[in-house]
Amino acid sequence: MAPEQPVVNLAMRYFNQTVLLWVLALTCARCVLSAESVGVDYTRDVFPILEKHCLACHTADEAQGGLVMESFAKLILGGESGPAFTPGEPSSSRMLLMASGKMEPKMPPEDAEGLNDAEGLNENELALIAQWIEQGADGPQGEVAMRRELRTPHIAPRSDASFPITAIALSPDTSTRAIARFSTIQLIDSNGKPAKTEVPNQPGKVNSLRFSQDGKRLLVGTGVTGLYGRAVVYDLTSGNEVAAVEGHSDAAQLAIFSPDERLIATASYDRQIHLWDSQTGALVRSFSGHNGAIYSLAFSPDGRVLVSGCADETVKVWSVATGQRLDTMSQPTGEVFSVAITSDGAFVVAGSGDNRLRVWRLVSLDAPQINPLIATRYVDESSLTHIALTPDGSRAVIVSESGSVKVLRTSDWTPIAVLSPLNETASDLTITEDGSLAIVSLMNGELVTRSLPSIDHSANLAMSPVQDVAPVFLDLGPAKLLDESSLRKEQGLLDATAMDKPLLLPRGSELTGVISDAGQEDWFSFQASSGEMWVIETDTSGLNSKLDSIIELCDTSGKPMLRTRLQAVRDSYFTFRGKNSTQNDDFRIFAWEEMKLSEYLYASGEVTRLWMAPRGADSGFIVYPGRGNRWTYFGTSGTVHALGEPAYIVKPLEPGESPTANGLPVFDIAYLNDDDPMQNRGNDSYLRFKTPADGSYLVRLRDSRGEGGADHRYRLRLRAATPSFKASVTPINQPLRRGSGREVEVFVERFDGYDGEVWFEIADLPPGVHSSFPVRVQPDQSFAQGNIWADADAPSWEGEIKPRITARATIEGKMIEREAGVAGALTLIDRPRATIEILPDPHAPQASQPAAGERMVFKAKRGETISLLAKIDRVEGYKDEVPLGKETAGRNLPFGVYVDNIGLNGLLVRESESERQFFITVNPVAELGTREFFLRGEIDGNVTTKPVILEVLP
Repeated sequence: MAPEQPVVNLAMRYFNQTVLLWVLALTCARCVLSAESVGVDYTRDVFPILEKHCLACHTADEAQGGLVMESFAKLILGGESGPAFTPGEPSSSRMLLMASGKMEPKMPPEDAEGLNDAEGLNENELALIAQWIEQGADGPQGEVAMRRELRTPHIAPRSDASFPITAIALSPDTSTRAIARFSTIQLIDSNGKPAKTEVPNQPGKVNSLRFSQDGKRLLVGTGVTGLYGRAVVYDLTSGNEVAAVEGHSDAAQLAIFSPDERLIATASYDRQIHLWDSQTGALVRSFSGHNGAIYSLAFSPDGRVLVSGCADETVKVWSVATGQRLDTMSQPTGEVFSVAITSDGAFVVAGSGDNRLRVWRLVSLDAPQINPLIATRYVDESSLTHIALTPDGSRAVIVSESGSVKVLRTSDWTPIAVLSPLNETASDLTITEDGSLAIVSLMNGELVTRSLPSIDHSANLAMSPVQDVAPVFLDLGPAKLLDESSLRKEQGLLDATAMDKPLLLPRGSELTGVISDAGQEDWFSFQASSGEMWVIETDTSGLNSKLDSIIELCDTSGKPMLRTRLQAVRDSYFTFRGKNSTQNDDFRIFAWEEMKLSEYLYASGEVTRLWMAPRGADSGFIVYPGRGNRWTYFGTSGTVHALGEPAYIVKPLEPGESPTANGLPVFDIAYLNDDDPMQNRGNDSYLRFKTPADGSYLVRLRDSRGEGGADHRYRLRLRAATPSFKASVTPINQPLRRGSGREVEVFVERFDGYDGEVWFEIADLPPGVHSSFPVRVQPDQSFAQGNIWADADAPSWEGEIKPRITARATIEGKMIEREAGVAGALTLIDRPRATIEILPDPHAPQASQPAAGERMVFKAKRGETISLLAKIDRVEGYKDEVPLGKETAGRNLPFGVYVDNIGLNGLLVRESESERQFFITVNPVAELGTREFFLRGEIDGNVTTKPVILEVLP
């Protein structure tokens, strides 16, 4: 038995089966072409043969056997099995032998995919290549761009077929429209007639059209799918081609001028962006980094940066001068189909396949920098395919895949109009110079227009709410104590429980009653005047009651009264795990990066509020109040949330304000409460209510489970709302140590809607001991941290000292004062094993040392991150690590300001080290002004640094 023939590398199969056929065909070929009379040219004769039979498997992206045949330079390098040919020696050239079938495997193989003709080269083709090799296998002079040809069967369209419009453009003076249909471009004058100038047909589909600023030139983005991309500039006076560039391996998806028109930027499905000189056609530079088809490009008005939108779900910012990638905005969760930059160069706008419009502030103009996301808008239930900004920058027109056309106001990116929908898929969008019309091209060959609404810049941008009544706070004196059964007898309603015969509840009263039967509802009525502030609440403390109450406020017909309407502006869902009804941390929700602090989060009827963003990969949002049981808003109650449950960022609509047409739901919130919104009262209920008008109102009370019985007792209070607060303190429970501090945490429990600031002051500190008091609890917040520290040479004292802490606030024009407690029973001992100090980072631009005796002050703008140093002074022999905390490592920082980039281990000075760089980030919601903050080391009972001052700037 003959030995098995070795298997030749598959990559060379396209070229090795040709030897005998080539030798046999050589004679025939010479009959057709005489080497002495007609030379074989590589570009004209050989490359088309290779393109037809070989390039499907021998490109740079798919180089079978390591052989690339896209260019002569790559071809002569050969493949894994050696050179493809030997100049002057056809009979020993591997590509000729395999193509003729004289060397296994025969190339191209019969099952080759992507080839037009898998039967192989014919005799004439073999003869041409053999002659070319024999005459020396010369290539082109230099790197010549070879126009590849798409070889597909020609299928004639129906005579009555409508040709899609693939691209449109409008000259700046609106006198000329350019309309592309596949490979043709038609110029239409202002009278709707064909212009005198004609633009030549293109080799493939026309994907983009752009007029020059003077309207005298037209830039065309075209090419042949899968072969090459091309951009051409035509003179519209003569119709002549004045510049042309080629360089992509796929059709040019778009071509745009730079603002000064010296450059042309092109992008393609080949994932590349090229920058060309518009006069010479020379390649200036290329931008690589996208991992998908590039759909959109936009220059900044000053031409410094180029922004790209891609199928890889990112928006990238590039430096035009250097080609450096300055930022990647990765928030989109769908293909980015369209990008734009506002006329002032301040914002980048993008529409994507996840149905959202996103807006970033453009700050990375000269160096890499994070461009902050400032707005995300759910615009439609389908992908956003086209965005165009009006020339004055006041409006954005958004076209979606479903055919909807919407107009947004750019001052706050709020939808202001929904235009007539399109009856076909849009292919392009442009806006007239005066901003009055949007012109949309459709895939059915139609061109449609939509009138754009104007914006009254003299009016307030917010929708004017219905005039609201001013609050009236009452002093009703001591509550009137009533018994339900006695009151029924008095009012002759012994058997009445229905809403048409409610008990009349006196103003400022407390009624003791019982839900005695399953399913029972107790109804009460009361009289109130416009603007009066009331509290309706239940209290079961001390009654040994099984009642889980729900209270509801209704009008005289028994219809629940509307408290507010919440417009969903962003949709999401719970990821990783669900939530119980009280938990305030680890709220992991989809697309959290697009959400802002203090925004309201709606889920299953409950409204919470975002307090701190996730601080790392293994964390989620913390919601208000930042610790303890979570607060709920608009009278809603805490509920359980399941994994995958829908959630929405919502905003309250003003009275009379219409919802925006963004495709997301609007939630009506009635005056109804199950459990106290601050979750401090167990199953008791609480509603705060401002009377909209003079009249009678109904209260409905029942058990949330529909239960009842003699042990379902309650107290129902109808009382005047009295905004106030209660103050408390967590005292120091460790001795003070010289040269360091201790933390004193202060708390505010808020009542009846008081959400203002509360100041805490301290008294009776001994000599050598100082504090950061007065300490301020900010509006809407529930706690803050104070600091008491001892000088390194502080004198000792006898016994314990208990400094008093008092809280004050101004409420409705009155100064309210509350005793909070004592700072602790203070004693003094020697220094800790390590003292900690906050210092400027010497490598940071804001670093500076204060003058002697002055406090350290650090300044940071909203949206900015600054770096500082935590300096450790260890006693001799102490080398352990010093943890400085995790999510809340910065103590007493203003709301919205936090220690950033902490990692899984938090802020930590490692073993034997003496310092650690750390970062402070200021969220855009942070309050302006100064505030003292410090660090707390988890050693010796949590010693602290001396406080330093942070100043938040606009």
